[in-house]
Amino acid sequence: MNRGFLNGPYCPIYGCGAILNILFLGAIENTVLLFLAAALLTGALEYLTSWGMEKLFHARWWDYSDKKFNIHGRVYLTGAAVFGSFSVLLMKIVHPFVTGITTALPPYVLSAAAMMLLAILLADTIFTVTKFSEFNSLLRNVSVAADDARESVKMLRVLAGASFRSRFRKFNSQIYRMLSSFPKLTSTKYSESLRFLRELIFRHNINDKLR
Repeated sequence: MNRGFLNGPYCPIYGCGAILNILFLGAIENTVLLFLAAALLTGALEYLTSWGMEKLFHARWWDYSDKKFNIHGRVYLTGAAVFGSFSVLLMKIVHPFVTGITTALPPYVLSAAAMMLLAILLADTIFTVTKFSEFNSLLRNVSVAADDARESVKMLRVLAGASFRSRFRKFNSQIYRMLSSFPKLTSTKYSESLRFLRELIFRHNINDKLR
């Protein structure tokens, strides 16, 4: 299952965390100090990413409110410790190994590979953001379609009806992937609509209009 925000075999927040470690923490030799600095740096990245995505899409991809020592449900102590530990492994073992391989390659090969990977990443980002931007419009349509329904059973009947199916053409494969990959994805504007949308998609298998 693809648990990254983008479609390709990469997770942007992990990659950005690794790059930030390399750029800002490369001079730290002490392992304990490296662990603490990396936990703080990657924790700040996770917090800001959660905050930024919520402001952009009115949705939350993860919520640690049920964890001990969390900050607004965006980060928590154990997670920061895990990222700090992996950052130490990255800086002490993984990065030196990878650097030994890349420095042996001709500069033009590195440049070409970097440009190609950047183009793929940008194209994936544009596609994902463009398609997922329909997310709130879809939830708003669900809300409008069920505006007069007060009971759960009645709402499901309304949403499964022809009037909603006509609006359901706006549903796309990117939103379907997000809902499948992130079961804890929540909407800050249309939480009830999102709950019934999941009900329709995964219990009633209404996915015949994917695009």
